[in-house]
Amino acid sequence: MDNAFAAVDDPAAVQAICDRFGSGHIQALLDKWLGRLPDPFTPDDRADGFDYQISILQAEFSLTQMLDAPVTGRVFFEHVIRDNLDIGRADQIGLIFNRRIHHGRKRSTPSRFRTRVITDGVTPSLHAEYKHTTVKQYHKEGRALRTETTINNPGDFRLRKGLVNLSALRKIGFSANRRLLGVQRLDHDPIAGTAALHEVTDPVLTAHGSRVPGLPIGKPRSHALFSALLTFRTQLDGFTNRDLRQLTGQLRGIDPDTISAGQATYDLRRLRTHHLIEKVPHSHRYRVTDTGLRTAMLLTRVHDRYLPTALATQLGPSHNRLKAATDSYQRALDQLARQNGLAA
Repeated sequence: MDNAFAAVDDPAAVQAICDRFGSGHIQALLDKWLGRLPDPFTPDDRADGFDYQISILQAEFSLTQMLDAPVTGRVFFEHVIRDNLDIGRADQIGLIFNRRIHHGRKRSTPSRFRTRVITDGVTPSLHAEYKHTTVKQYHKEGRALRTETTINNPGDFRLRKGLVNLSALRKIGFSANRRLLGVQRLDHDPIAGTAALHEVTDPVLTAHGSRVPGLPIGKPRSHALFSALLTFRTQLDGFTNRDLRQLTGQLRGIDPDTISAGQATYDLRRLRTHHLIEKVPHSHRYRVTDTGLRTAMLLTRVHDRYLPTALATQLGPSHNRLKAATDSYQRALDQLARQNGLAA
């Protein structure tokens, strides 16, 4: 993966190889080329102690975490950004870099405490700063979560720029990466929620290779099925194919007799395959599962209450409260973007 390992047979062995790399290898490379390139120092100069020394002007330490389901990686990372826009505040930065932040006039820590979200193409990245050091996080190549700490001045951590301090900087950089992950939090599991939604709305391929369609949200037929499940849950002895035809026909505003037994069988199969109902053993009756009840309650409420009200409010008069709040929130975001030099 460009500058990261996507998969290895022995992660511990690869890590051991990487851990062996240190300042000695860099110094050896410098010495090799200084022996070949023109050199202004004479042997007497070198005998007197004059020579080149390497200074660390920038050091980057990264952590790449491969995602087991890359297709959900962007969903996950966008939720990480949304729930951690305060990561650049002084208290959070102090935790990430294990440094004390001073707010007094005489000893105020010279840093811009802010969080920036930068979009390069379509890939957003999260940035937070401490003095001349930046910690960045982004979705790498659509397959991994990449966390990078870039130290542009070792003096930020009371270290000199000499190559001898590389190991100390390395410890600081990798610790910052781990602390960032420790400080971050999500208000829910976006991967689980997205997967649960797709389990209901996407087609399912059975073990026999047949394709069972999903239940698209917003479609009258699907919505009638979800609404019917709420009624059938109260029937202790379950419901039949005929019961489903009668109720869904009424909910859709059509004559139940126009719905064939085959169409109802098709719907029953969809509901069973998506684990919303189960068959009563040794009968032609069905009952609603706990998953079916929770799913039907949520989706019918969103469809019947939230979406119509929200859309009507958004498309209605300009003086309504929801639209005014939306416009005010958008103006605040635009102003924040301008202040941080971002495109609104």
